[in-house]
Amino acid sequence: MKLLALASVLVLFANAPVHAAAVTDSTSVIARARELTPFVSQNSPGPLWTAFDSSMRAAMEDSLNFARTLDAIHVTVGVIEKVLSEAVTQDNGVWVYRATCDFEKISEPASLFIALTPEGRIAGLAVRPQEKPQKEFESTKLDYITKTPLQLPFQGEWYVFWGGRTLSENYHAVSKSQRFAYDLIIMKDGSSHTGDGKKLTDYYAYGADIMAPAAGQVVWSCDSLPNQEIGRSDRQHPVGNGVVIDHGNGEFSLIAHMQPKSQKFRMGDKVKAGDVLGKCGNSGNTSEPHIHYHLMDGADMKTAEGLPVVFTALCVDGTKVEKAEPKKGQRIKRCP
Repeated sequence: MKLLALASVLVLFANAPVHAAAVTDSTSVIARARELTPFVSQNSPGPLWTAFDSSMRAAMEDSLNFARTLDAIHVTVGVIEKVLSEAVTQDNGVWVYRATCDFEKISEPASLFIALTPEGRIAGLAVRPQEKPQKEFESTKLDYITKTPLQLPFQGEWYVFWGGRTLSENYHAVSKSQRFAYDLIIMKDGSSHTGDGKKLTDYYAYGADIMAPAAGQVVWSCDSLPNQEIGRSDRQHPVGNGVVIDHGNGEFSLIAHMQPKSQKFRMGDKVKAGDVLGKCGNSGNTSEPHIHYHLMDGADMKTAEGLPVVFTALCVDGTKVEKAEPKKGQRIKRCP
């Protein structure tokens, strides 16, 4: 998660009541937001507090606390000098108004957000810096040719959820070490799980064997972190349980998010291609059980640069190929 440059400007988004259907349209939302915007600009907490819904009032605790918060915002950004653009979206029956504005005390435009219930009450209020467009990491390895013959690290057919060289194909592409990384899941009938997907065991990938993509030596291993429940993640330990394998030739495989206490090898152990390393889990910074795999030019993900991944002897969407660099949306499996 990126830290906001204007973190102190954040007011709050509360959990607003969800209604079955909206009772306003975008035109009326903009009109209502324009009524409220001057009170934000002029540091007038009273009218805003009066317009809050019950969840916002509960979140802010009392009107005095909200007045202090609004004052802190005003001290940081000053008045709104100009509204550059306006937009309206809807999320679960709550309308969200966004105005890109020039503020008195900051050099870059920022966004004013006002979330409104169908009754026109304020369900959320925030001033945030403009998000800068992300772009792919400018890798020095775009033309690199993989030296190690890499096998897919699993049996059966898996789905490439994230993979490829562009951001639209692979959100990892912004990262130096994960520039060419893969997130892989098992899909059946258009879903990665049975039932409501609330339990780890609902997921087809959970508990699947993870295999060494090539021979090498384990140079890093973690096997003690807990699985994360669905809806939670461990951002302090993004890899979770996993291994780094040194294949030689300056190429290192990293596999993440394994089940605790499932690994068959430890640091210093030699592995052969196809050896079962452990089982797919949901440890680390993860949203559901899956295999995260990437190749890099060093053992430490914090300093290494990602390398292109070319798998050998596989089937891509049912067609057997000698080599491939799979992409998002493809189904892949071993085809020796």
